[in-house]
Amino acid sequence: MAGRNCYVLLCVLFVVMIPICTIIALVMCGIFVAAPALQGIKMLPTECTVVSSGIVGEEVSCRCGGTRSRPCFSDFPCLQINVTYLTGSGENITSLLVDTQDIMGYARQCAVRTCVASEISNSLSVSSYKRYWGQEGMTYPCYYEDGNEREVSRTVVKASKWLVFHGLFWPLLILVLSYALGYFFCLKCIRLEE
Repeated sequence: MAGRNCYVLLCVLFVVMIPICTIIALVMCGIFVAAPALQGIKMLPTECTVVSSGIVGEEVSCRCGGTRSRPCFSDFPCLQINVTYLTGSGENITSLLVDTQDIMGYARQCAVRTCVASEISNSLSVSSYKRYWGQEGMTYPCYYEDGNEREVSRTVVKASKWLVFHGLFWPLLILVLSYALGYFFCLKCIRLEE
């Protein structure tokens, strides 16, 4: 009887508990690993030339870490860098530059989103970025996404087919193995009952 209870627990563990956790992991990996990697893969290289740059609007509020009981909030100046680039079809487009494709799509389009506790450090970081990447007439490689004419990215991170593969393969493998082991233990339970 004790052996049967052990198999019942293992059956429940491998058929219910592990798959629930694995499905949650699969969704999280899909959102935070696979989706950004697929976006990075779609980015096309081009040359950007800076047309204008400057601090616009009010400072942007951000969360700089901390704990749940003592959260850290800060502000950074919003630097916008306007660049022109040529698409694959030869069309000349003017867009806003962002540092990486990770920060594309924010409501406030700022070139960098530096957020540490010290607002002075944030301002210095944004000024440094403007000095290195926002001077009028500068030309450097950048990346654009077909159909998104609002923003171009200076660099592309997390752009690998292997990231997509690993982000989805391992949770799926654990799910399949969990069901296989669950089937084995449930079968043992049924045989012990007979």
